[in-house]
Amino acid sequence: MTDDRALTRRRLLQLAGGTAVAVGLAGCGSGDRTASPEVRVSTDVDAVAWPPLPPGTPPQCNVHRFFTTAEAAVVDALVARIIPGDARDPGAREACVPAYIDDKLARFPSFATPTYFQPPFAKPVTTGPVPPDQRDAETILVDAADAHLYGFQADLTPQESWRKGIAALQAYCRRRHGRPFEHMAPARQDALLDRFQALKDASDHGAPVPTAHADLDAAFAGPSASGFFGMVLEDTYEGMFADPAYGGNKGMAGWLLIGYPGAQRAYTPDEVLTPGTDRPPQSLGQMPHMHPGMPEGDAMLPMAGTLRTGTRR
Repeated sequence: MTDDRALTRRRLLQLAGGTAVAVGLAGCGSGDRTASPEVRVSTDVDAVAWPPLPPGTPPQCNVHRFFTTAEAAVVDALVARIIPGDARDPGAREACVPAYIDDKLARFPSFATPTYFQPPFAKPVTTGPVPPDQRDAETILVDAADAHLYGFQADLTPQESWRKGIAALQAYCRRRHGRPFEHMAPARQDALLDRFQALKDASDHGAPVPTAHADLDAAFAGPSASGFFGMVLEDTYEGMFADPAYGGNKGMAGWLLIGYPGAQRAYTPDEVLTPGTDRPPQSLGQMPHMHPGMPEGDAMLPMAGTLRTGTRR
């Protein structure tokens, strides 16, 4: 790995924080989250309901059901710069992350969390008073400390956010650089992603748009530039670090990158007490049954003392 690649990956893990490792999934990727009298309860899926690939099914990294060929090329280029790699040291492209994102968008129409799609939307403010009468406003201002009370909000579905975001990105790149994103030099791609990150940082902290990046911010209307980039990051993390049973993380490349053991049923006392006895990672599909030879429906839960086992300890 070159120093440049190492730096990029360290930055990835810093940005991802504790959310990078996920054995399961929270749901479909997010666009801008901006309260509404009408809430749409999504049919999207939590980890336990996502049908994994049949055992032994190889990931179809080059098959797309949602993205067009042109859109898929952009997604491939985006994730390849967020987590660079090659055949010897796999990154997001080699780990089938673009196909994971495509499959999720093709299979699930909305978010896992019940979502407000109609205005008024709540916008948190950190300074100044909240107006007392906002009955006719499309967007209402709320104290930042109370923003969590207004639920999960979005004015676009994940599919709309991806399609419109890609179109805005390509229009900006052609206007500013004379070519689409996937045909730009890697250094220019990285510089543009750094500008997206600056906009996301400002949005996350309730700060104004940095003047140096105002043109990029103005190029995106729905989703916003910061919202689009946040969605790209979130879906890339999922595809790279979720269990391979969900179609990404091919060869457990993401887990090998960060030293995550994956789905292990249990550890022996010697393994716990002896340094340097790490196991190779394994996926959910490789995890042995809790009680081999017993019918799956009769298997006890891993934790004793539950109502299902009928025992208390």
